Amino acid sequence: MEHDEIERLIRSSGRVIGCVAPDVEPGVDVASWINVSRFADASGDDNPLYLDVQYGAGSVHHTMLAPPAFVLAVRAPASAGVLDLAEHRLTGTLRSLHLSWDDTVRLGDALAGRVYVSDVSRCLAAAGRARARVLSTVEYQRNGVGFARGWAEVEVAPLDADGSSSPRRSIHRYEPADVERMVRELDTEQPPRGAVPRLWSDVAVGEATPAMLKGPLTLADLELWVFAEGRPVRAGNLHHARLAELKGRRTANPVTGWPVWDRAETSLDSAATDPCGPSAPGGLLFTLAGQHVTHWMGDDAFLRQLSLRITQPFRYGDALRLTGTVVDRYTATDEARTRHHAVTLRVAGRNQLGESVVEAHAVVFLPDRGKPVRLPVRGGLTCDVPLEN
Repeated sequence: MEHDEIERLIRSSGRVIGCVAPDVEPGVDVASWINVSRFADASGDDNPLYLDVQYGAGSVHHTMLAPPAFVLAVRAPASAGVLDLAEHRLTGTLRSLHLSWDDTVRLGDALAGRVYVSDVSRCLAAAGRARARVLSTVEYQRNGVGFARGWAEVEVAPLDADGSSSPRRSIHRYEPADVERMVRELDTEQPPRGAVPRLWSDVAVGEATPAMLKGPLTLADLELWVFAEGRPVRAGNLHHARLAELKGRRTANPVTGWPVWDRAETSLDSAATDPCGPSAPGGLLFTLAGQHVTHWMGDDAFLRQLSLRITQPFRYGDALRLTGTVVDRYTATDEARTRHHAVTLRVAGRNQLGESVVEAHAVVFLPDRGKPVRLPVRGGLTCDVPLEN
């Protein structure tokens, strides 16, 4: 039965490969102060470059910016193909997300994006159960010109008998010693690098980034993220009518028995996910990993690429500790013959139990003495130094 549903999804999705993703709704279309600050607030980002107009005007950018991950509020490349359109007992989970940018997002920029379904294929989990892998790509425009792009991988898997696709764990309860240690860590956490440039020549391979602690995850965090994403939010009869068009998302509420309920709400519904509680969307995890990098790099630097792999859910009540290491340092030249001074960071995110939640890699362009970061990046990059054997 499970295998049949996976095969049916793969077969039905063939018609949308190469087409606009049918399940990705539009988000925001302008980097207004309210949209940008709401996005920063929802991820707990206190960098004044993303919150303070006056601070931004005095920065090297001469304007307030949006966090790089703000493009996810425009369109999020996390399509599950035609999963929403037919009845099933499957669930889609974001596993990997990669974005690259040629330039920053400035206050007032007009933004647009389009997500395409690129491929749908079958795969097997470790336990041998059938899975489908949906690959989607995204292209972003700023003021009518392309400036960012990316891809995402969503795994579609059968629901277990209890309606879950991942192991269930009770909500974590913290001991007094844990609370004391975490509060002390939060109180002494280093602020964003800010206006003090981090110079490329001063960075060494093996250097560690300051740890960043997020959480414990609350319902308020999850609610704020819903609005930060900028997606249409419907309620009452409007939501009821919308679900009538989406057979794959319509199901019976497992708690109340009401027959018209949005399956997409499962991961955010504390009653439906009892005893483990709701979990954070993948876009929020991507944003937190990006925030760890931008705090370290400073205002004068530029986040060129960020890739994230989600290894397990970040659940209600969990804490996320992000740490990073510089793993490479090199220069690369774009098609306009501009040389960029780059470093690669490896970022790890673990929960309060020490379990891996996310793994990320970031490429950052840093200024050097007398050599500011020059944007936009023009075309592809050529590494200036051959790779070591």
